[in-house]
This record gives sequence, C-alpha cells and structure tokens, in this order.
Amino acid sequence: MIQVSLLVVLQALLLAPSVYSTRLSRDVLPSKQLLHLKFDLEQWKYEGRTEILIDVKKRRNTIWFYASTKHYEIDGINLIDHTGKRRKIARAISDRKKKILLIKPQIHVEPGQYKIVARFRGKIREALQGVIKTGYVDGRGHKHKQVTTHFEPDKAREAFPCFDEPSFRVRIKLIVEHPATHYTNSAAPVKSRQKITTERVRTEFEETESMSVYLLAINIHDMGKVSVKSGRGIPVTVLTPDYAKKEALRTAKLAARSLDFYEKYLGVNYPFKKLDIIGIFDFNAGGMENIGMIHLMYDCVYSASTALSPKNELYCRSVVVHEVSHMWFGNMVSLKWWEDLWLKEGFARFITAYAQDHMGMSDRSPGAHELQLIMRGYYAGIRDDKFRFTKPVRQKLKDSYGAAAMFNNLSYAKGSWILRAVLKLIGEANFQKGLQKYFKTYRMKSADFNDFTGCFDKIAKTVSVRDFMENWLNEPGFPMVKIAKNKQGEISLTQSRYTPKGDYKTNQVWLIPVNFKSNAEPSTKYKLWGAKKGRHIFTRPFNWYLHDTNSAEFAIFLYDENNMKALSRELQRNPKVLSDVQRTIYTLNLIENYENGRVSTATFLETSRYVYRETQGDIIERWALALLHFKHKLFLTENRQFFERYFKHVLIAHIEYSMKKEIEETTEWNVKKYYRWMFYFGVRWRVPSAQARAKRVIRKFLSGKHVNIVYLSFVLRVYRRIRRSWKRIFRLLKWYPRSIHEYEIILSFVCHTDNPKQQLYILNFSIKSQMMPRALKRKTVCYVAPRNPGLTWRFFKAHYGYYFSMYGESQFSFNALLACVTVNLKTRRDYEDVRKFFRKHSSGTGSAGLKRGLDGIRKNMAATKQENSKSRKADYDEMFDKFIKTLNSGELSG
Repeated sequence: MIQVSLLVVLQALLLAPSVYSTRLSRDVLPSKQLLHLKFDLEQWKYEGRTEILIDVKKRRNTIWFYASTKHYEIDGINLIDHTGKRRKIARAISDRKKKILLIKPQIHVEPGQYKIVARFRGKIREALQGVIKTGYVDGRGHKHKQVTTHFEPDKAREAFPCFDEPSFRVRIKLIVEHPATHYTNSAAPVKSRQKITTERVRTEFEETESMSVYLLAINIHDMGKVSVKSGRGIPVTVLTPDYAKKEALRTAKLAARSLDFYEKYLGVNYPFKKLDIIGIFDFNAGGMENIGMIHLMYDCVYSASTALSPKNELYCRSVVVHEVSHMWFGNMVSLKWWEDLWLKEGFARFITAYAQDHMGMSDRSPGAHELQLIMRGYYAGIRDDKFRFTKPVRQKLKDSYGAAAMFNNLSYAKGSWILRAVLKLIGEANFQKGLQKYFKTYRMKSADFNDFTGCFDKIAKTVSVRDFMENWLNEPGFPMVKIAKNKQGEISLTQSRYTPKGDYKTNQVWLIPVNFKSNAEPSTKYKLWGAKKGRHIFTRPFNWYLHDTNSAEFAIFLYDENNMKALSRELQRNPKVLSDVQRTIYTLNLIENYENGRVSTATFLETSRYVYRETQGDIIERWALALLHFKHKLFLTENRQFFERYFKHVLIAHIEYSMKKEIEETTEWNVKKYYRWMFYFGVRWRVPSAQARAKRVIRKFLSGKHVNIVYLSFVLRVYRRIRRSWKRIFRLLKWYPRSIHEYEIILSFVCHTDNPKQQLYILNFSIKSQMMPRALKRKTVCYVAPRNPGLTWRFFKAHYGYYFSMYGESQFSFNALLACVTVNLKTRRDYEDVRKFFRKHSSGTGSAGLKRGLDGIRKNMAATKQENSKSRKADYDEMFDKFIKTLNSGELSG
C-alpha cells in the first residue's frame, strides 16, 4: 500500500512531460468500476473506495489515470492482477495541475486484466463542480440539506479516481452510505436499502449500462416524488418537495412524452432502465443530462407557470425536452472527443425545437419553437461568430482542460443551425433515415464527425453532407451575401466574410443553400452556391424579391435599398406575404445591417411601420429592443422626423390598444410578449394608461400580494417612484418568493441604486445569505458593478477567497464574474491595480473574462479623453426626455 499524499514528486524530475501531456493511453481500457462512498452531511465530508477493472493491451512500465489529489487525499492505492495477486508499486506520482495519477509497479505490466484499487477522502464543496453542497427551501421557508454532483466536462476526476474521458465507457456499480433521514438517487435503479445504524443507511444500486463517467450523478436528498410511465413502460420520476407536486407532475409528463417521441422518431429505444429528474437550487446551467438522473434549474421543475415570464416558461419546457434528447445524443452515443461537442449540444438544441413542434406543443403559440430556434440558433450564433478573432465550431484539443471552453454559442447555436440546413438540403425523410442509421450503428459506442456524416452520405445521394458540414464547422465566421438587381433584371450575388466593420478580407468561400422568391414567383428549389459571385434569373417581372430564408443558411443578407422599400410597402399591406420564419430572419438582418451603417434610417423606420400588424412576439421584441438600442442614433437631427412620425402613427396606438387587455387573457406566448413590451414602452414613455396600470401593480406588490411576473419585472425596472420603497422591497429577499426568477427580479431592483451604503449592504448580504442561490450571488456583483465599479472592485478584492472557492473552477461563472468586476473601471490606476492583483492571485478558469475586463478598461480610458462625445450623448438624452414629455401634453396621441 502506498501513501500517495506523501509521495507527490516533481514530474519534471522523474518523468518526461510528454508521457501524459495529452490524453490517456488507449492501451489501457477500463470496463467496470465499483464506487463505495460514505457521506457526512454534518461535517460536509465524504470518503470512499473504488475498484477499476482495466484491460491492458500492450506491455507497459506505467499506468496512469485521472485523480485530483488537489480536491481529495488518496490514502492508499493497489494494482491487482487477474489471479488476485497484489503488484508492488515502486512509485506513485501525482500531477496536481493535470489531475493525473501515475503508478509504476516494480515489475512491468503484461497484457491482461488488472484491477486498480484506491481509497480516498475529500470535502463536499461550495463550488458548483464536483461533489456539491446544496439544499432547497420548502414551502415554510426552511432550508434542507442536499448533496449533488456535476461532473461535465472533466470534473469526475475531482470526486474520485477514474478514466474521465468521454470515449471511455464503463459499467458502474455504486454503493452510498448516508443519513437515514435522506434518500439517494443515481444513474441506475436502487437494488437495496439497508440500515447500518439507527442514523445511517446503505443504498446499493444496480450496475449501470456502459457509460462515460462524467454522466454519473449522485443526489442525496429528503424529497418526495411523483412518477408516471412512458408509452413503453419506462418509469419517469420527479423528486420534489411536498409543496410542488403539481408542478413536478407536469415535468414528469412532459419528459415521458419526450421519451415516446424520440423512441419513435430515432428508431432506437431508450437504453436505460429508468429516468429521474430533480431541480437543483444552486445550479449553474439550464440542465444536465446525467444518465438516468437529469438535473434541471429549480424553477423549471417546481415553480408554477404564473411565477415565470412567458419567455422563461417556454424555455423551461424546452430544457426538459433538450435534456431528454441527450439520452440519445451524447449518452447512448458518446463523443470520441470534445472537439465534436456540437454533435451532442448542437443536435440537442436543434432536435428540441423540431420535437416540440412535432409533439403538438405549439398549441399555445403556433410555430413558437421554430422561432425559438431562430433566436437561440441563428441569432445567438451570428452574434458570437461575427468578430475577426472567432474560432471554428470544431477545434483541435490536445487534452480535456480546454473542453469547458467548447461549451459556447458556436457549438450550441451555430451547430444547431447547420444541422437544420442539412435537414432542409436532403429532406426530412432522408434526415430521419440518416439519424436512425447513425443510432443503430453506434448504439452504446462513441462516434465523431466522420462517423456521423458517413451515415448521412450513404442516404443523401445528391449532396455530400461531409463536404457541406466541413465547410461550415471547420472554418471560422460566416458570409455576408450582398444581393442587388441589375439593369437586365437579374439578381446578382456576392459573398465575403462578415464582420461588423466589413474590414476583414479573406478568400474563404462558403457553400450556401440558395433559393429565391418574388411577388410574381414562388420559392425555387434549393441549390448549393460555392463561389464569390453568382446570379439568379426570375422568369417573370417582379416588384420585390427575397432570398427564401426557410433554407436555414447561416449568413447575413444585404439587399439593395429599392428592394427593401418595395418589400416594406408589401409588408404593410399584408405581413403574411412572408412566413413567420422569413419575417423574423429578415428583421434580424435589417437590424444588424442598420447597426453597422449599411441601411439608412429612413428605410429602417419605414420597414418598422408594418409592425402594428405583426402577430409574432419575437419580431415585436426585436423591434422594441432595437428602438431602445438605437435611441440616440434615431434622434439625430437628420432622423428625428422619421422617428416622431413612427411614434405618432405606430407606437402610441400599440400601447393604448395593449393597455385594454390583460396578459392573463391569452395563452399564446407571442401575444404575451407583445403585451409585455407595449407595457414596458408605455411606462418608459409615460403613457397615462400604462402609468395607471403600473400604479395598480405597485400597490398590489407592496401589499404583499403576488402580481404577474411580467408586470413586476418592468415596473421595478423603469418606474422611478418605487425607488422610495427600497428598504421595504429589500426585506423581500429575506424570504423565498414563488420562484428564483421572481427572486432575481427583486434582486436586480434593489441593486439598481446609486446609494453607496445600500450597494455595500446588498453585496455583504449576498455573501452571508443562506437563502440566495449561488448563481445569484455572482449576479449581485454584476448588478452593482456598472453603478459603482470602484466599490465593487474593492469588495471583490477583499472577498477574493470566497468568490474563488465558489466559482474559480467554473468556466462560465468565473469568466462572467471577472469581466463584471473589471470592465467598468476607467483609469490607468485601476488598470494597473487589476494587473498587479492577478499577478499575485489566480484567475482560475476566468482568464477570458479577465481579458475582456482589461480590454474594457482600456476602452473606458480612451473614452474619457473624448469629452465631446460624452457631452453630445448627454445632449441627446436631454432632447429625448423633452420629446417624451410631450406625450403628456397629447401632442403625439392618436
């Protein structure tokens, strides 16, 4: 037996760094793992023992695997051969940085089966990775202790020794000892539950199917449960507090419906024995697809729909369907390596929208999920992929330590939109056949890009799916397609790499699916265009034309101004001349091009005039945000007449109409969005009917009654009179509202203060509060930082240890936190202070956020030198406020 904690040796002195500088050797393959864990919820500690059965393919001098001695101590380790004989270990070396443990037996290891046996002990952590200390609040406001885990992408090694790479699939046998007041759920069904003492029990689970280790979940809780069965009899159980059984049952039924759809559509049955779902109070993502044990945001499982905004309610339904889809995409067929993360995350985002529309879940808003995919696929993708320094979706990774950075909008959003383009190119029937072939071929195996495209190329005879996807996934950026009508009546096309300034030259050419429609002709057939220039010829004379964006190309389209004006007039007569998808993408393209100076203000506002006949909430929301975002640009002297005319004839009529309705009167999300934004504009611009409603909401809210979540969010955000009630509203944070979403709305309000004493008070409260979810503790800092960056930075430095222990190893959280606390600082002294601080302190996984923050400080330093631009912005603010005040005098009514 070797005491590893005493034998940590400098790797550079004993081994060549190249020995395990990349991935684990494929000459040592794990097949089974026994994991016996004992949890102490009083001391928040655990200890365990593991046995890993391995198959050695070639003669070796060393064996290495993942074990993070930084997060737990290994008390002993042994290597046992197939005869049961213990091999003497000459040396055990722990690399704390790479989280790898290497053992060197005294005698070399011949091919055959061996068993690695290790004992270890560690702490249950505050951080949102590994083995996590958490809990939930019941209906009486009492907090209950819980333990949960989150191992994606490479954190299983921080909980116990293992082969923590997605291509290594093992069968896991789990035994957990825990307090008798609690229960344990994991990947497999419970085999037995035995009393050890009056206060402790041992829960033994059945052996799992073959799985990647990072997909294991362990939950120790004292919740109840509700259960349903899928059409094929798979038990679907939602663990729930007693007060939320009705909402939990809703989630269980939705998950069961999703299982039925995927089994039928993909042609392969759900491969696991059961499906459990739990809402995690302290959770840093929308969901996590652990095998047989899905983790979701707390709100998405236990909050009533009335406690969520329409957008959040739609998102929560989507995230359930999304995580269930991962049981096939990522779990049944795992990744060979993280460079193909799009193959599970991009696919899950795409298939979620497709599944919901085909499951009949668009009843409350026709086409809502298709439009949601546009916003979370197309729009989210181009927003992150339009800069010069962007990277391809598929990137080479030497080791797993860059895997967390792959969880970005390129993998999720761009990946999903490219998959949608494949469906449109080869047809729905061929797309479904390709998926069924893929899952039947690689069931319970690992796959990569070549495996996936190979299945589709055998079915799609006319299009090379591999060539098309390589073109889009292996190259950064996306094209801008300029379209214009020439003198001969032809449509000319040119493509180039899109950047906001248009200053990036490249010879890169994309394979773009193109087809056109006009007022005289329907859409043409799809064809792939892969050249710098091209053309299209209509057979009949036309007034306007449009590239048919139903083809799902990932590009920005810029039309000539005459065509946009003609199309604007047509939309005012009949918005349905374009489909919902076409109008949405046309709107997003128009706003993007206007922001970067490629479209005139006259054309921009003229097109927006049709919005009073619009029925899709996503389109109305985009226009609403655009008007706010471009406020100063629209109110320049040369643009003011267009803007005032828009107010007189469009917005005021919208607001007055909306104030006659109640959000509760409709079940359609898009109509709710419409009412929501009109209410926001009405309060922001002091329309009397909207102000009257705002006052009623405030009185009801301050009297302790619950109000509509949509009204609450906007009233607290824009109605200034409620500022006098800061202390009264702050007290609400000391009890648990109906949802974390509602809690966040109240939190954002109390942080929206310019009083330094109140700002410091809320920052201290966020650290001390046991009620506030950990994700919101970080958001508290981000809410306060823009209003008082100096105070926030000093507070962060004083409590750096607290924030680092909680978020330092979480890719998304620490990136966001470091960006928040630094990006609003403005002076050279601040810049040097930040650099000096992080020369002495680790930036953890937040190096990208720190870089954004330092870039932001430099920009702020440059902006302070441009006093003219600042005073000019202030002039615009003053003019705009005077303009809004005229609403009260009735000058702009009607």
